[in-house]
Amino acid sequence: MSKKYKDSVSMKLLSSIIVVIIIIIGVAVFSLYYGSKQKLSTSTTIQTTSSSSSLPPQTITVFMYSGGGANFLNKTVIPMFEKQYPNIKVQLITVPYSQYFSAVSTAFQANSTQYDIVLYTHGTAYQFWPYLLPLNNSGINVSDLLNGAMADGGYYYNPTNGKNEMVGILFGSSFYILAYNTKLFNNTQLQQEFYNEYHFSLNPWTWKNWTQVLDVDQFFVSHNITKYGFLIADSASGNDIDYAYTAVYYWYYENNKTVSNGLPSGLPNWGIYFYGINSTGKFPMIALNTSVGIQALITYKELVNYEPNPLQLPVGYDNLPDLIAQNISPGAFMWNSQIDAIPKNYSKYLAFAPLPGGYAEPGPTFLGISKFSTHVKAAELFLQFLVSPQVQVLSSVPVSKIAFEQIISNTSIPYLIRERYNATLIASQKAYAGVGTGVPSQIPTLTTYLVDGIFSYLSNQTNNPQEVMNTITQKWINALQAYYS
Repeated sequence: MSKKYKDSVSMKLLSSIIVVIIIIIGVAVFSLYYGSKQKLSTSTTIQTTSSSSSLPPQTITVFMYSGGGANFLNKTVIPMFEKQYPNIKVQLITVPYSQYFSAVSTAFQANSTQYDIVLYTHGTAYQFWPYLLPLNNSGINVSDLLNGAMADGGYYYNPTNGKNEMVGILFGSSFYILAYNTKLFNNTQLQQEFYNEYHFSLNPWTWKNWTQVLDVDQFFVSHNITKYGFLIADSASGNDIDYAYTAVYYWYYENNKTVSNGLPSGLPNWGIYFYGINSTGKFPMIALNTSVGIQALITYKELVNYEPNPLQLPVGYDNLPDLIAQNISPGAFMWNSQIDAIPKNYSKYLAFAPLPGGYAEPGPTFLGISKFSTHVKAAELFLQFLVSPQVQVLSSVPVSKIAFEQIISNTSIPYLIRERYNATLIASQKAYAGVGTGVPSQIPTLTTYLVDGIFSYLSNQTNNPQEVMNTITQKWINALQAYYS
């Protein structure tokens, strides 16, 4: 499961933290021009749907792990909020990441009123949901939030009433997208040569499927323009294969209505690795060994064939920025937040586009209100304020569509950087390539089985994709049966 955090709200420590790293880094994204963005917020009073005038003086407590997101709250949001609502004070408490989830668990299990607002991740959503208040009537303008990322942890399917309840608001998100070298793709001679040979545009924005990406890889490598094709993660360590395979898999899932049942983000509480059809059993049918999973695996390996042998030089989250800066490929599939880790002499030529077919994979974090909070109205007011466009335009990882549009239209920001924001905004509207925040996130071995099986195929240790996916699926069935026993 992509970006699955392998902790439980009990005392398990997260063993796969890559996306949290992505999010933390993401808060610093594009700091080069952060000053330009500050000019956009001209209003000193931010409109919310509630008033604090009827609320008694009080202090609300926000609890999260330390990092860039906490800095944004502490240095920017909280001072602005307290100035506008002087009868409400905000206390921000942070602890190291390694201590955070066990601390929240202890508080929840004790029915503690200590924390009003807490942060959670995609992978911990399932454990947090039972302890969070529904926000459907909170006055938060959810229509302005990035809907794809919101769907990857912001909503809880309540089996009691059969309704989706909004229990978290998007605090930040990175997106897995396509980055390409404009020096190559804006070259009119290469554009014409490519079109003459392959009969479609070299413009990444026009690519409709992964087969076209493979054609582009073949063009650049066979013409000795670059040593490799587009880089894509294939390392067996961490969650690299998990999120990279998911990105490819989603195209086949979305385009197979028999499997997806027309559900863009998968069956609630289960995600896209399962059929989008409710089952009479304890868990829905697994889709990994269908044509969706098998074709995705074959395509993924074909993409990997255009980069270094994964047994000799695996491509992963940590080394991708350095590899792409060596000018050995036309671009890469990467998290948009990684742009900050790429040397400036190369990143200045990188533009973004959605994944082929016009989608993205999200890596979100959320804020929710504890059901034990004694300051619910004030907490709702703070969340309204936080996600307002006037505040979000000051964030390096805005979650407001209006804030994105204001940044994109700000001509004091360099054109290519504004275009990256534009690509991120467009891709984020279809960022459904997450694999579910429900039961699967509680069984860490599912990710292990998936990654190990896929890597054996990528590294030619096994050669039959059907057998690989059948084996993974059977292990998933066994693990799910054990979980429910």
